[in-house]
Amino acid sequence: MRSSRLDLPPPAHAGLALQRYLKEHDNSHASVRVLLKHIAKSRVLEVYEQAFQRWKAALKDAVFLEATTRTPLAIGLGNSSPLENGLSIHHTYGTPYLPGSALKGLLRRAAERFGLCEAEKAVLLGEGPDPKQKKPGNAAYLVYWDGWLDPASAQPFQQDVITVHHQEYYSTRGQVWPTDFDDPNPVAFLSVKPGVKFHIPITCPAENAQDWPHKAAEMLKWGLEHLGLGGKTNAGYGYFSDFRITVPERPKSLKEHIEEAERQTREVLSQAKDASSLSKIDDYLPKLERLEPAVRRSSLEAIKAHLEAMKRWDTKKSRCQKVQNLLEES
Repeated sequence: MRSSRLDLPPPAHAGLALQRYLKEHDNSHASVRVLLKHIAKSRVLEVYEQAFQRWKAALKDAVFLEATTRTPLAIGLGNSSPLENGLSIHHTYGTPYLPGSALKGLLRRAAERFGLCEAEKAVLLGEGPDPKQKKPGNAAYLVYWDGWLDPASAQPFQQDVITVHHQEYYSTRGQVWPTDFDDPNPVAFLSVKPGVKFHIPITCPAENAQDWPHKAAEMLKWGLEHLGLGGKTNAGYGYFSDFRITVPERPKSLKEHIEEAERQTREVLSQAKDASSLSKIDDYLPKLERLEPAVRRSSLEAIKAHLEAMKRWDTKKSRCQKVQNLLEES
């Protein structure tokens, strides 16, 4: 790709461009720099925004950790690429993402700083086989999903550069000493720029175990803030900030549903104190009818007792017939 073609629109798929658009290798790496500058203009497509919403809906029971890159992110540098360095880019949508394996690896490093016991580590990270006790290994009780890019981070890539100042020293493993006369060798690569937000879901298949994904999210937050993710963390890459942990709403128990129905019933009955206001009960009965039989029974019994106290209970009347029928169904 020649510099004269920089006026082309940005590629629709950054990963495809990274793998297929380099037309030649030259000693000065000019073609690589032109390609990366072109890819850095890539924007998130509408189809990805739709996929992102479906993805979040499918993981509605997950604990989500939102994190924004504070420094450039270079994750997947070792991935295969026609260029010297790769990057983790979603195969379908061409957006950067955080591999779940990398997130779990960072959590393992963070776990060492939290002083967890072996049982806690087994829940969060799993455990390897024990040949001495002939004990097989176990997977973690949690699932660490890939972190997806927030669609609002519309232009996530940037062209970056690594400058190797003493190439012969590194290529010969120290046999040639570095000097001030060595020629610097700038190597261009693609990275995720600061200010890009990701959503990281963590789930646990076990019921009533949301404390564990939340604990994992807290530890991962610490790791992203203090240890960094991906490559070149010693050079300041891969650090995050602006965290937010979102816990899914816990489903109400049967007891809570019953208590909510009883509370609403008391409010209705407090307003139905004479014959002229009994229509409020008529308006309320269809709502009770839509509830589960076990949920509505105590409320129906309260309505019946209320009408009996007012000497208005008569099974020949439609109101009382409906209450009695619903009670028999419950």
